[in-house]
Amino acid sequence: CHIIIAAGCLASVDSFIPIKNKRALLQSPRLAAAEPTVAENSVYLQDKLLQVLGHFNKDEETLPCGLECNDEEKELVNDIISDLIMLEDSREPTESRNLVRVGMGKVQVSDILGTWDLLYTSSRIIKSNKSLSGLGYTSSDLSQFASLSQKITGNQFLGFIEFVETFQNVKDGSLAFEVTITGEWQLEDRYNDPYTGSPATTIRIDPEKVKYGVSENDGESWASLGPIKLLNICFLTEDLQIARGIANPESVFVFQKRQCE
Repeated sequence: CHIIIAAGCLASVDSFIPIKNKRALLQSPRLAAAEPTVAENSVYLQDKLLQVLGHFNKDEETLPCGLECNDEEKELVNDIISDLIMLEDSREPTESRNLVRVGMGKVQVSDILGTWDLLYTSSRIIKSNKSLSGLGYTSSDLSQFASLSQKITGNQFLGFIEFVETFQNVKDGSLAFEVTITGEWQLEDRYNDPYTGSPATTIRIDPEKVKYGVSENDGESWASLGPIKLLNICFLTEDLQIARGIANPESVFVFQKRQCE
């Protein structure tokens, strides 16, 4: 169940005790008794989300970005995200940290430009393929998915996007190969958030090319790219972006903005 925000029901950041193992992480409460402000609650939830995802991504026994998260871990992430968005939706737009809420569903192009690293996805297709490109499913046991980033450039009239997916050698963790997916993007306001009904900004991505090694392929017909073609941006700050799939709202994507280019 989700939490109704009220005085005395959430924990402040100062009361948080660092988690040292996955079992304790999953069992620790998302929220605890205290009397912080709504703004402190929001910071707490965002910090909690980043801590949970950071723990998953440091687990050397599983693939990063949530590709091998179990149902319990997925539920934990979904609950934190839902509580964070509900909290921000309860605030006045002028007081919210969520730029989607500030703009009453519309985000500024300047707020999404830059390079964003994928921290987590629950997309069944990506998890099944062990990568966005699908090459994680077909690659040999010698290499595996390591990371995914998206670089967004351009403007409201002509936007460009470049995904870079890296694969590492299983033996020593060195770079095995990269996949580059390029295309165009545009922002739309046709869809509301499927869970809250609130106005939302949709980013439409049209892949054009998929390149790896000496191979160059048509991105439009590359089947595995479906999950990222139409996403609702439901939470956005200067360094964190959370989006849901339009076709499948249970597909969640969490990106963190790269500060150093």
